[in-house]
Amino acid sequence: MPGFFKIILLCLTFATAGFPQKTTGVWDVVAFGAKGDGKTMNTKAIQTAIDRCHAAGGGKVYLHNGQFLSGTIYLKSHVTLYVEAGAVLLGSANVNDYPSTASKYPAYGGELVTEKMFIYAEDARNISIAGRGTIDGRGDDFNGPYLSPSFSGRPRILHFRHCEDVQIREVTLRNSGSWVQFYQSCKNLVIDGITVDSRENKDIEKFRHADAKGRNTDGMDLVDCQLVRVSNCLINSGDDAICLKSLSPNEGCRDITITNCIVSSNASGIKIGTETSGFFEDITVQNSTVFDTRVDAISLMTVDGARLERINISNISVRNIKGTAIFIRLGARNRPYRKNAKINTGILKDILIENVQGTRIGGYGCSITGIPGSPVENITLRQIRLTFDGSNKPLLGDDDRRQPVATEPPAVNEVVPEKVEAYPRGEMFGRLPAYGFYIRHGRNISLENLALDYVDEENRPALVADDVDTLEIVGLKAKASPNVPELMQLKNVRNSPNLPKPN
Repeated sequence: MPGFFKIILLCLTFATAGFPQKTTGVWDVVAFGAKGDGKTMNTKAIQTAIDRCHAAGGGKVYLHNGQFLSGTIYLKSHVTLYVEAGAVLLGSANVNDYPSTASKYPAYGGELVTEKMFIYAEDARNISIAGRGTIDGRGDDFNGPYLSPSFSGRPRILHFRHCEDVQIREVTLRNSGSWVQFYQSCKNLVIDGITVDSRENKDIEKFRHADAKGRNTDGMDLVDCQLVRVSNCLINSGDDAICLKSLSPNEGCRDITITNCIVSSNASGIKIGTETSGFFEDITVQNSTVFDTRVDAISLMTVDGARLERINISNISVRNIKGTAIFIRLGARNRPYRKNAKINTGILKDILIENVQGTRIGGYGCSITGIPGSPVENITLRQIRLTFDGSNKPLLGDDDRRQPVATEPPAVNEVVPEKVEAYPRGEMFGRLPAYGFYIRHGRNISLENLALDYVDEENRPALVADDVDTLEIVGLKAKASPNVPELMQLKNVRNSPNLPKPN
């Protein structure tokens, strides 16, 4: 009799295997052979769980109670990858566990292949990553060229291409090999409550790569994406924290809101650019903080032919910015990212930046600049209060070759080079002739209620404008330097007869 019951029980076990998962919509990776011991390779087990979940119509693939080692996994439509609090999805330290993947869509350099990613999705719908757990990219274990478009040898953590209805919620993404998150041509994307902790060379008071080689670990890249909501995120990244890009002259970023985020970076904090081929429009950034950041706090630019318009930035607090607080640039580098692509003519207009407060801002000076024949247009700065270090305090940034900038204060660049084709960043002109704002090649520029101050000795005026058609200044309050006779210097400023004397 006992043996008979054992046979029946065994038959029932086989007959009902998998039914609890289908009933509840949860596919536990442990049921597919995964082990959370941090040593066993679980790529096949996790992928099988995802495939079965997808085939059944969707649900949750569940990781819990352990460290699950894996190589590249492919997320599929209607699947949520859920990493429970305390659990870790741990990237393999072997670069061969991250294969190249053929794609229908061109990558960064135009090739139809994607290199080295931990979690990848293409043409997927209704996908998500959630939970209070951690996804660890093991970036410290990889080497590779810093600026290689393919990032050979350094895997990204997330790379989603041409996906719709995507949600990333609450997880921690840490220690990536290159870009932490790369969303390309995605639509209806929600990123909420996540933490990015992927910053080599964490000490902002040292030079950028003083302790370790950089890995170009952007915290979040939104590339030609539309209908995006980013909120409540904490991002500490080795390169740009939140960055919008466009790689295709026929695509762009549109209908995007970024709110309630706290960011810190070894490059720029909140940035549109530098890859700027298509368009950027109807974008709002608000209620956020940028601190301990090496290049720019807020930077808006188009240098590869993109049209950039209707950008609204408000209620931003910045602190300890080694570069500059606000950088707006229209240039003509005209780099293509698609083979045989047409280069558009860059346009930058209809920008509103208001309610920005900042302190401990580096001594370069903020800038709003176009190029000869292509002015920036309809730029309004309102309620801006900034305190700068002063021109005699050493500059601690880095140039594009990652060499230290001269720490002794050089003579101010009285004649600012155009640098039409240069890589755009706040330090590109060196120490500007204004400690507050330098404006050149602009039309319809409005400055309302700006309060500008400095701490150390200053040898420059607060404001310099050159080749500006229609400049309005209302309620400027700026600390004057005893070493210069003017608070403002205006050169070739036209159609601005009512410029008041500053307070």
